[in-house]
Amino acid sequence: MKEETLKKIFNFLESKENKSPKFKGSLMWKLKFNEPLTEEDLNVEGDLDLEYKNITSLPNNLKVGGILLLHGSKITSLPKGLRVGVDLDLKKTKITSLPENLQVGRDLYLAGSAITLLPKGLKVGRNLFLAKTKITSLPEGLKVGGDLDLMSTNITSLPEGLEVRGSLSLIASKITSLPKDLKVDGSIFLRGTKITSLPEGFKVGGNLAISGTKIKSLPEGLEVGENLYLSEDITSLPNDLYVGGNLFISDTKITSLSKGLYVGGNLDLFGTKITLLPKGLKVDGNLNIRKTVLEKYSNQELRKMIKPGFIKGSIIRD
Repeated sequence: MKEETLKKIFNFLESKENKSPKFKGSLMWKLKFNEPLTEEDLNVEGDLDLEYKNITSLPNNLKVGGILLLHGSKITSLPKGLRVGVDLDLKKTKITSLPENLQVGRDLYLAGSAITLLPKGLKVGRNLFLAKTKITSLPEGLKVGGDLDLMSTNITSLPEGLEVRGSLSLIASKITSLPKDLKVDGSIFLRGTKITSLPEGFKVGGNLAISGTKIKSLPEGLEVGENLYLSEDITSLPNDLYVGGNLFISDTKITSLSKGLYVGGNLDLFGTKITLLPKGLKVDGNLNIRKTVLEKYSNQELRKMIKPGFIKGSIIRD
């Protein structure tokens, strides 16, 4: 039924039977029937649900305090000056671009959308989901308050000044290198990428997972806040490596541990060809030496071998 006919029916019911629709005069009503908007209409305190609605456009300077849902709508573009206090969901929409200086207070869902480019001045308070989009580049100075998901995208490089307060997923993306000034407070997942090296002095706040990559060595000054998962092709560790959580070396080609190694959690050497432990090795958790030559040494001999270092937890052996 056309909007004009529907409006006539509502007007008839109101004039003849004094029955007025509950949403008459609301933003939804005015958008549907193309009525003029007031300044008050541009400020929506709660959520605005336009999923699968026939509305085709939104007014400039619209502010939504809650969630803006456009999934399956007929809207093809977003208005200038749009601000969303919580989440903006554009999955399965026909929208191909975002307005400059778009502000989203929490999550921006673009996964599977037709978006091809991110605008300048984009601000996302928490998570930005770009998996399986047609986006090929990110704007310089992009700052994401939570996670940034670039899984299976065609993006080949990351911009200078990128800051991610959460985790960064590059799984199966076309990224070939990481910028020197990249800041990630959470974890980084690199599985299935073509990245061959990490920048010197690289620091990761959470986990670093490089299994399934072509990375064969780690840079000097590497610091990992939580767990470090290594690729099978890794052959050595850098000096003064800092791992705040667990370090998994099993299934790698590493034959010796580096000087100044600190592991805040457990150190897993299961099945490696490591024959000695370096002086000064520091392990706050357990040391797993199962299926290694190190099992021929007693616990006392191993602890003496690494002095002035220490192993605070247990030494696990067969």
